[in-house]
Amino acid sequence: MAMADAASWGSKRNPARRLGGMSDALSLAADLGLCTPPVQDDGAQNGSPIAMGPGSADALVRVLRELTTIQRNLVNLQVELQGRQEDERVAHLTHVGEIEKKMQALAKTTATLKDVIQNKDRIIARLQQPYSLDCIPVETEYQKQFSELLIKAAGDYGALSAAMGDLQWSSNFKDPPAVWGELLRPIPAALASCTRYSEALSAMREAVTEMCKLRAGSTLAPLKVGWSSPRPDPRPEPECVTPQWTRETVISEEPSSEDLISRTRRLASQLQPPREEEWRTVTEWYGGSITRSHLTQAMYGTR
Repeated sequence: MAMADAASWGSKRNPARRLGGMSDALSLAADLGLCTPPVQDDGAQNGSPIAMGPGSADALVRVLRELTTIQRNLVNLQVELQGRQEDERVAHLTHVGEIEKKMQALAKTTATLKDVIQNKDRIIARLQQPYSLDCIPVETEYQKQFSELLIKAAGDYGALSAAMGDLQWSSNFKDPPAVWGELLRPIPAALASCTRYSEALSAMREAVTEMCKLRAGSTLAPLKVGWSSPRPDPRPEPECVTPQWTRETVISEEPSSEDLISRTRRLASQLQPPREEEWRTVTEWYGGSITRSHLTQAMYGTR
C-alpha cells in the first residue's frame, strides 16, 4: 500500500511555477551582487532563526518592490496591447465614415416607415380595390421592352466576351512587331485577289447574259419573218369570199398549255451550243475561271 501511494504521488505533475516568485527574486538579487541567505540546515528547518544583515534586507525589499512595479507595468502594457488589437479589429465598423453611412441609411428607412404609417389607410384601401385593367397594357409594354433589353444585353455580352477574348489573346502575344508584320502582310494581297475574283464573276455573268440574249434574238428572227402577214393579192376581191385559213388566224387564238410546251421545246432544240472558237475566247477572257458546265447552265437553265 505504501509503495502504491508513493507511485501515485510520484506520478502527479508538479504545479506550474509562478513567475515573479521568491526564487526569481533571490536569483535577481544574486545577479545584482547582493548576498543571499545560506541554505538552511536541519537546525534552521527545526525553527532556528536566520541571521541577515539590515543592509541586505533593505536591498532585497527594494528589489522586490521594483520587481512588483515592473510586473504591474507589464500587465498594464499587455492590457493596453489587447485593447489596441481589439480596436484595430473593429476599426472599419467604428470609423466616422461608416457611422455616417449607417446614420443616413437609418434616416432613410425611418422616413420610409413614417410615410407608410401616415398613408397606411390609403395603402390598405388601394390593395383592397380590384385589379385595374389599365395596368395590363403597361405591364405588357414593360415586358416587351424588358425582353428587347435582354436581347440587346445578350448581344452586348457576346461582343464584350469576344473583345475580352481578343484582349487576352493580344496580351498573351509577346512576339516582336516584325512577327506582326509578317502575319499581316498576306492580308492586302488576299483582299485584292478576292476583289479581282468578284469583278471577274460579275463580268462573266454579264457576258453570259449578253450571249444568251444574242443567241435568242438570232434564233427568233427567222420565226418572226416566217410568221409575218402574207402579201396582198393584186386581184380584185369578190363581194362574197370565204376568209382564207392562214397561220395568222391560228396564232391569233389563245394557245393552250400543250402548244406552249411544244413551242418551247422547239425553240430549245434550235439553240445550238457555243462553238469551240467561241468557248476558247470566253475562257481566255476570264482566265480559265469559267467552265463549260457553267456556261451551259446559264444558257439552258439546266443543272
